Amino acid sequence: MPPDVQVIACRALAPELRAFGVPPERLRLLDQGLHRCPQILREELARTLGEVESQPGVSRVVLVYGYCGGGLEGLAPHKAELVLPIVHDCIPLLLGPDGEPGAADAGGTYYLSPGLIDYGQTPYTEFQRIRERFGDEEALWAVKEMIKNYREVILIRTAAGLKRSHRLHARRMAHLLGLAYREAPGDGRLLADLLAGRCREGILRLKPGEAMSASRLKRSPV
Repeated sequence: MPPDVQVIACRALAPELRAFGVPPERLRLLDQGLHRCPQILREELARTLGEVESQPGVSRVVLVYGYCGGGLEGLAPHKAELVLPIVHDCIPLLLGPDGEPGAADAGGTYYLSPGLIDYGQTPYTEFQRIRERFGDEEALWAVKEMIKNYREVILIRTAAGLKRSHRLHARRMAHLLGLAYREAPGDGRLLADLLAGRCREGILRLKPGEAMSASRLKRSPV
């Protein structure tokens, strides 16, 4: 990775970024829980982008985020080029743009990855959190309501590799909620091209002053 490039990413993608050799000193990771409120995510991304692109010698910032329900709306660089994927969520970065439908689609599939399990909030971690306060019955009802439109859990085998703990988490979640379980191979080519700053379909390059918007997703969906 050229010395003038910095990366901002969701912590849930940390295992894959490490697998692709992104140096820790070039990487800013933000909490996965920010996705719950697009407005807060937008503010945190804008603040972090401003800090990163103001560092001496930085001419390009790679943003490893999907549109995330509007969390990127209006985000614009001021000094550096901003390179980001044209995707609704992070799943195409793990499965590839030609893989299975993204988590934003109403496909009835809940996707998990090593980073989402290690650093994110999943229905299974939500069940554990709620049960501590309200007991098993209330926790199970609440979590089943959250994912009542899902039919299966897919654990993605990404470049980071799967540990026994990842499979155990995914299988326990599927069993608890009565969902089918399977694994799917990942495809990191889009993520690799994004980190390299390559020009290709599915990758957007914003010059200083240009802003991200939902209309860009409609023109070039992935």
